[in-house]
Parts: sequence; C-alpha cells; structure tokens
Amino acid sequence: MPPLTSVIVTAYNQAQYIGPALDSVLGQTRTPDEVVVVDDGSTDATPEVITPYRDRIVYIRQPNQGVAESRNTGIRAARGEFLAFLDGDDLWEPEKLDVQVSAAKQYPESGLIAVNGIQFSEAKTMRDSLFPAQIARLFNKDAESVSVDASELFLHENVVWTTSQTMIPAWTLRTVGLSDPQFPLVNDWDLYVRIAEHHPVTFINRRLTRWRYHDRSASGPAFERQLRWGEDGIQMTASHLRRAPKARRGMLRRELRFQIFRTARAAYDRTKPGQREIGVGCLRRLLRWSHVSHAPAMFLLAAYSPDWLTHALGRMVRRARHVS
Repeated sequence: MPPLTSVIVTAYNQAQYIGPALDSVLGQTRTPDEVVVVDDGSTDATPEVITPYRDRIVYIRQPNQGVAESRNTGIRAARGEFLAFLDGDDLWEPEKLDVQVSAAKQYPESGLIAVNGIQFSEAKTMRDSLFPAQIARLFNKDAESVSVDASELFLHENVVWTTSQTMIPAWTLRTVGLSDPQFPLVNDWDLYVRIAEHHPVTFINRRLTRWRYHDRSASGPAFERQLRWGEDGIQMTASHLRRAPKARRGMLRRELRFQIFRTARAAYDRTKPGQREIGVGCLRRLLRWSHVSHAPAMFLLAAYSPDWLTHALGRMVRRARHVS
C-alpha cells in the first residue's frame, strides 16, 4: 500500500535555510510517510547540510534545471496519495500536514488544498496573511475551510503566493499534468489554473506556512519581481488563450489585456531615476503585445515625455483600457 503523504522539498543553494525547513517537515504532528528532497545542482554547502537527514529522506541531486523541473522530479519519485510541497527556504507550522490531510478527506473532489500563512524576513513579519482579499472574503467568521470553483480567481491572478502553502492529490497531477518549465517564474500559477479549470480548490484559513523573503529568491529582489512575474504571467495567459475552448476565450482575452496593462503600468513606475533602465527595458519587451493592448507603447512614450504630456497620455491609456 503506498504511503499516504509525500512531502516534496526543493532546494537550490539554500544551505542557510534547508536544515530548519527539513526540521519543520520532520517535526509535523502527522509524520509524513515519505520526504523527497530534490537538490537542483546546488553549488554551496546544501548537500553537506542535508547529509545528517539522509536516513530519513529520499535525496535526489540533479543538474540545475530550475524550480519547475525540480518539483517535477520530486513528483515522479513520490509514491504518496497526497503530495505536499515546501521550498527549501520556507517553514511549516507543526500542524500543517495534519490539517491538510483532514481537509483532503473532507473535500475528496478538491484538486488543490492551500493553507494560509505569513511572509517573513530575518528582521520582521512582512505580511500577516498570505491570502489576498478575494480569498479572505470567502470565509465567514466561523469557517476554517471552504472548497470553491476558483477558476476565475486564478485566471485573474495567482491567489496562492507560495507552493509551500499547497497540497495536491496525486490523481490531480495525473489528470492535468506536471509543472510547465517554459514559465520559469509562474509555473506554479499555470498549474493552479489548470487544476482549477477542472476541480474545486480548498482554502484553509489557518496560518500554517512561513514564507521567507530574501533577495536571493528565485524571482529576485522585490522591486524586480512584479515585472518579471508580470511578463511571465502574460506569456502564461496567452498560452491558455491559444488552446482555450471558445466559451473561455473572451474571459482570457480580457485577462490578457489586464495583465499587459498592469505590468506596463508597474514598469512605467520603475522609469524614475535609479530604476529607469529596468522599467524602460520591460516596456520595450512588452511592445510585442501591442496587437493586444496599446498600453505598453503609451507608457513608454510617457516615460520620455514632459509631465503635461504624460498626464494627457494617462487619460488616453485609461480610455484605451476601458474600450479595448
């Protein structure tokens, strides 16, 4: 009989953090049946830090392939009925697995189970909730969990901010497939969109994941993340539009235009002194989407215009957003 729960931990150059991450897994009130650790070609001391844990884990070291392929490697190796994911620099609260397995049994049709959590740095708590407002509104004051059709929520934005919040039944991945490595930063979002298109999603309003912030994370410093995620998200949404059934195409076109506008606006905000090269570079790359939205061209023009012209262009962009 296969183990009930497999934990998949991915790590790349996280020697400073991987020990506490594994301690948080092995210290669960519900002991995982299997812990698969995928070391994605770390060049620091990550393998040495993992060594004392080797008798309690399945350790896989592979050449560096990126986070999507790391998770896919772990999924292929895992034997569990439920797969829980942890990035090698994050932490779980002790009850995390127990709560999610119970929810998976309560909602057997659910294709994804996500808990709440916090984001923290070495200095402070940066966010005291990982659920955005549209998820928080799903709960009444007495509800700890809710299972919903989240397909439109996920099309609009990724409402699960770190895979360390998630547990996915293995049958779900056999249905929708694994993470797509063509999206380096939003492969998790792409996977959730595919899951939510076919299955309900369960959200648990307990803070059971601690999401670590540091500048060496996969998507870079905070001031670059919005732009890099935005560009990758545009590519992802466009890929879904290309293969969507006719009934979903209108919604996906609207979401694609919205994401182009949102990313172009964020890039324009980075065209001020000190970050101008980053913002202008992003706007120039976004010009390839001019057949979908004029926003990148307008914001790029505004970046090189005096203030009076910028204000006029702003009005044009807002009008274009409403009519496009």
